Amino acid sequence: LNIRSNMNIHEFCQRLAEILDIDQVKPEDTLEGFEQWDSLAVLSVLAMVDSKYNVTIAAKDIRGAVTAGDLARLVEAKQTETKPATA
Repeated sequence: LNIRSNMNIHEFCQRLAEILDIDQVKPEDTLEGFEQWDSLAVLSVLAMVDSKYNVTIAAKDIRGAVTAGDLARLVEAKQTETKPATA
């Protein structure tokens, strides 16, 4: 499984826009550039990623994400990391 098979990056950005209560988020948008990007938004993203993508990430992991696309790739990497090995 990867983020592209469960959803596309635009769907992820749409969910992020809902959290930030804005019309649109593009993959290249800088997270810190959003006025609403604060600790509550980070907690909301953590909860959304856990419920929608079955991935647990830490708030400290999000700090490394500069853009919305970076955040989506972080989720994708965690999905790959937690995928059970097949023999």
